[in-house]
Amino acid sequence: MNLTDILNAASIFIDANIFVYAAERRSPQCRQLLDRVGGEAVVAFSSAIVLAEVCHRRMINEAREAGLISGGNPSRLLGKKPEAIAGLNLYADNVRDLLDSAISFEPIHPQDFYLALELQKQHGLLTNDSLNLAIARRLGIQGIATADRNFDHVQGIIVYKPNDINPTAQ
Repeated sequence: MNLTDILNAASIFIDANIFVYAAERRSPQCRQLLDRVGGEAVVAFSSAIVLAEVCHRRMINEAREAGLISGGNPSRLLGKKPEAIAGLNLYADNVRDLLDSAISFEPIHPQDFYLALELQKQHGLLTNDSLNLAIARRLGIQGIATADRNFDHVQGIIVYKPNDINPTAQ
């Protein structure tokens, strides 16, 4: 299903790539979803894991756009430039905006790991994806907004995806 298929008043779990594509103006549908959340038409949840991933990806992308890093292993390259990290601002503003939004960023509970481990076995999910799904299930959320294919084969959830991602837009 498409992001535009999310009904008003629905509760949805939002994955990191939706936030990144919206912030980087690579998907108007992702931006529109976040606008609907801001207007309280959609009730949105995410996780501390997602927030950390958004923070990291936006930091790396800001450093790339500023010409501070290029090539492989950008985390390692940027990690060697603490002065460059200190000079980055856009990613932090983006994260603050998310924290101040209507989105509820849920913590990881130790018991979420038990379900996540089962989900990894059942569906071949990686750790963060399985934890996010476990958190969504704990909250009783059946829909996830994501651009990833990892959730496509998971039964019991509705996957909503953008179909307008522009990989080169900035």
